[in-house]
Amino acid sequence: MADPAVTGLAADPTDTPGPARAPVPRKGKTPDDSRVVLAHIMSDHDTNLYGTIHGGVMMKLIDDAAAAAAGRHADGPAVTASVDRMTFLAPVRAGDLLSVEAGLERAGRTSMTVGVRVTAERWNNSGPVTEVATAFLTFVAIDADGGPRPVPALVTALPGLS
Repeated sequence: MADPAVTGLAADPTDTPGPARAPVPRKGKTPDDSRVVLAHIMSDHDTNLYGTIHGGVMMKLIDDAAAAAAGRHADGPAVTASVDRMTFLAPVRAGDLLSVEAGLERAGRTSMTVGVRVTAERWNNSGPVTEVATAFLTFVAIDADGGPRPVPALVTALPGLS
């Protein structure tokens, strides 16, 4: 119960000490429960002055896929807290089919780390697939007021172990 002398507030007669609240158990989810694959055919309006896809266009697709994976894991809205690492490995050109795969790597109490792998291949060809970027982003699940809220634990059982 708050001390009225300290807070300047009147004491609430219903605010009585009681047993400590037990922590709410966090049901777990596997990385596959929230995995997302976003596919997009790149076009001329996505290119920079060098004729390759602008890095910012790829960054947006990475953030979109990662946000969807985080939101699925959190069962609700999650916002980007940081881009921990983003590496561009190869150029992407207009006419490439970009596949952006995002999945949970870690789940804390309210935050999640999402790993992203981006590959490219020609949209009209079954030729080689090239890894063109990787990224790790951190998201925080938010409640209706925009404050952090708990997320499910991440279950990563190893095959053959119980």
